[in-house]
Amino acid sequence: MTSHILTASQLSAGYGDNVVLDGLDLAVPPGRITAIVGANACGKSTLLRTMSRLLSPRRGHVLLDGKSIHRTPSRELARTLGLLPQSPVAPDGIAVADLVSRGRHPHQGLFSRWTRKDDEAVAAALAATGTAALAERPVDELSGGQRQRVWIAMALAQQTEILLLDEPTTFLDISHQVEVLDLLTDLNHARATTIVMVLHDLNLAARYADHLVAMAEGRLHVSGRPEDVLTEQTVRQVFGLESRIVTDPTSGRPMMLPIGRHRMTTG
Repeated sequence: MTSHILTASQLSAGYGDNVVLDGLDLAVPPGRITAIVGANACGKSTLLRTMSRLLSPRRGHVLLDGKSIHRTPSRELARTLGLLPQSPVAPDGIAVADLVSRGRHPHQGLFSRWTRKDDEAVAAALAATGTAALAERPVDELSGGQRQRVWIAMALAQQTEILLLDEPTTFLDISHQVEVLDLLTDLNHARATTIVMVLHDLNLAARYADHLVAMAEGRLHVSGRPEDVLTEQTVRQVFGLESRIVTDPTSGRPMMLPIGRHRMTTG
């Protein structure tokens, strides 16, 4: 798979009079997993929306292989870059298999027909997310966790070389969070898919990401290896939280232990 280069340069974006991103620069490592973390309202989702062309920047550029994504034809862009937004909405009454099949639309030309390759891509996406048994069920009858896995299946069926996911573990219990992150890691290892995801859980972000981006007040505060980014100083500056950083005994990655006002004692 070709490694495409996705970058943001002096990016500013927002909603109405509210500026959310302010002069942000970001280079996404190709073929790696990047996790974006930060406090609520720091601009994480706005960054993904702008980098996927859902939101137009006020200043600056988003470049794919050095070319502005706003100059790239929509279907061409959708074959390279996929997005799973936060809280997506499905059409009323649509079945799971039909929704997942929509991930194949960028691969359909004006006169092209559905092919065996499309069937295989949809089946593989359903199987990978554990949703094959739900294929004929209406999406609006599913639980929040089931719906989230179906949306991830649609994103996987698109088979893009870059995949942006805004809080892909929302609505999932911890076992399914780990399953989804394992799945995305498998995808990255098998196909060298560049994955960029917003995560709230710092420890899961540090465990699964090759590259960690910490945002604060619409800017990139620090980025790099999890070992270099997840520090007590970063947690204090980005989240306003005192913590201790220890080594995760399972992954060997840094793990954050929050320090609250109340501490349990024994004896």
